[in-house]
Amino acid sequence: MYENFDFPDDLKKLGVLRQATPQPAATPALDPSLVACLEGVTPRFSRFKMRQLALVLKLVGTENLHEAAAALNMSQPAATKLLQEIEEALGAVLFIRQARGMKPTPAGITVARHAGFILAELRKMQQAVDGLENGITGYVNIGAIMAAVPSPVAGALVAMTEIHPTVEVSLSVGTSDVLLHELQAGRLDFIIASSAGAVGAEPLTYSPLAGEPAVVVSGAANPILRRHDLTLKDVFSERWILPPAGAPELRTIEAAFHAAGLPLPVNSMRMASMIATATVVGTTDMLAVVPESMYRYFSKFQVMGLVNVNLRADVERYGLINVSNRPMTPAARALYELIFDSGRRPQDTT
Repeated sequence: MYENFDFPDDLKKLGVLRQATPQPAATPALDPSLVACLEGVTPRFSRFKMRQLALVLKLVGTENLHEAAAALNMSQPAATKLLQEIEEALGAVLFIRQARGMKPTPAGITVARHAGFILAELRKMQQAVDGLENGITGYVNIGAIMAAVPSPVAGALVAMTEIHPTVEVSLSVGTSDVLLHELQAGRLDFIIASSAGAVGAEPLTYSPLAGEPAVVVSGAANPILRRHDLTLKDVFSERWILPPAGAPELRTIEAAFHAAGLPLPVNSMRMASMIATATVVGTTDMLAVVPESMYRYFSKFQVMGLVNVNLRADVERYGLINVSNRPMTPAARALYELIFDSGRRPQDTT
């Protein structure tokens, strides 16, 4: 899906977001705010163990103490003791013991969420150290909206495997709001998305990527492809696939129709998935508006064709987003810069 590119001015004024251009990889200086975090650590937290956090995280997933203990290679009595210790340290009940398992309390779910973040950061720390000692290696978890996958993400992933073959990359594809939530939760190193919903507890850094036009497409066998010099008025009565109400990309389509003196087509189906949109367009007589890069990708498989209509609309732009005060591992930084370089180049129109 294609997404918004520009961050609202009020977010910039609040310092929630800042626009930045990636710099050459270097060992970052320690952020004083990170050192200041020690001031909030009380003596009871010194009793925490990584196995306790892992146990809570596993228990929330399994709701079974025996399964959680086995997954962590510990006995059930040892697991029971670890759970009692962390509950005593926090002064809260994390799980309710039931006949058929253990149900997490709201406190348990909260602790598990933070435990996941802490363990993920420890893994990133180890990767960063390994990278300094052995060259770039490790894991990178990124997210991207569908519009960014054909280009620049796909090309950057190919380059990454050639330059850093020992790095494993996990790509999650979703909408901007979902990806931003995963980024803030620490489950993604960075994302390629729009500014929609870019509000959170931590400041975000935004690096814009090149824009592209939006185009009208149909199935490759649709007779409408033989018509020329069409206007939106000519195709208004066709059946359309549109993004769902409230989706950021719907603004581009709505603005184009309004500029032609038309409302949004009423003879339409609402669909959020770009893959589903391409599939339906390719098997029906319906029309859709997609980023030009998506059209070029699917046209190679003879799924869709370009309808000769002047849309006069650009895809709402997107960019690279990362948490400003969360240092990236060398592997994540390397992939970030490959995507940035690929995304800033003009798109190939052949």
